[in-house]
Amino acid sequence: MFDEKERMGMEFRMAERDGFTIASIEGQVRISTQNEFMEHMDTLFQTRGSQTVLLDMEKVSYMNSAGIGIIVDTFKKFRDNGGRLVLCGLIPNINRLFEVTRLNRFIQIYPSVEEALHTLKNS
Repeated sequence: MFDEKERMGMEFRMAERDGFTIASIEGQVRISTQNEFMEHMDTLFQTRGSQTVLLDMEKVSYMNSAGIGIIVDTFKKFRDNGGRLVLCGLIPNINRLFEVTRLNRFIQIYPSVEEALHTLKNS
């Protein structure tokens, strides 16, 4: 039995705040949604690839290894293009994946969008 969100896929929102783009994702990154996630991340790079983008993942309740790979690929594209992809609001299980794989050593991760904005504005 699937819950309503799984059937509907994922939700993506974009906002501008304090000179930064905040891209919010809601749902789960799994086999049935990973292509949709990849398309969203490609569009994000194509439209904002030279900027600093905060990826708000507070409402992502599950992410498979393909999702992690998509984030790493997108992070590299931003970096190589003079932009920056920053992760915010990871739930503990997803945050642990970034720690175990040591990806948190080169991808900036903040507990919340608020903390990321505060730190980035003052740096």
